[in-house]
Order: sequence, then structure tokens, then C-alpha cells
Amino acid sequence: MINLLLSKIILVLYILTTSCGLVILKLGTRSGLPIAYTNHRLVLNLNVYSVSGFFLYGLSFILYIYLISKFDLGYILPFALGFVYAIVFLASYLIFKEAFTPTKIIGILLILSGLVCLNLRH
Repeated sequence: MINLLLSKIILVLYILTTSCGLVILKLGTRSGLPIAYTNHRLVLNLNVYSVSGFFLYGLSFILYIYLISKFDLGYILPFALGFVYAIVFLASYLIFKEAFTPTKIIGILLILSGLVCLNLRH
């Protein structure tokens, strides 16, 4: 029982750290790419957003490794990424003022309906 609860908490943490990491990394690119190759040199252009985004995305990778060790890859990957897509889609609209087009909305609805299908009992 506790193992199942722990796995669900880790799944939610994975979804949140992945989504937040991506959004924060995007915020960090407003002042340019975090890493660039200029004049035959590797240049770091790190800011608090890019460092935070790298940290969250790295943490999400560690959580992902745990999840794939406990669940079927063919289940956990589409399940988790479906939620990540939906959260990033909403964040891109709210934070970055990206367009909400009918095609994007239909795509997100299809992804969410796929999540429902993944969880139907056979």
C-alpha cells in the first residue's frame, strides 16, 4: 500500500518537475541560449532560470528512472508525457502568450482521451 502511494507521489513529482523544468528553461532563454559556441569557445550564459530549469529537469530524469523501474515503459511514458504536454500547453498560453488554436486544443483533447483509454480495465 505504501509502495503504491510512494509511486503515485513520484509520478506526480515527475510530471511537475518535467513541466516546470521545461517552462523555466524557456524563461531562461529570453536572454539568449544558456550554452553557445562562439569564436571557437564554449560560452555559458547562465541565469537563475536556466540553472533552475536544468536542476528541475535533472531531478525529473532521476524520478523517471525510478518510474521505469517500477512500471511498464509502454504505460508510464505515454501516461506521464500526456500530462506533461497538457501542463506545458496551458503554461505556454498563460506565461508566454502562445496561441490556443483549435488544432492544438483538439490535439490535447486526443492526448487526454488516450490517457483515459490507457487506464480502462480490460
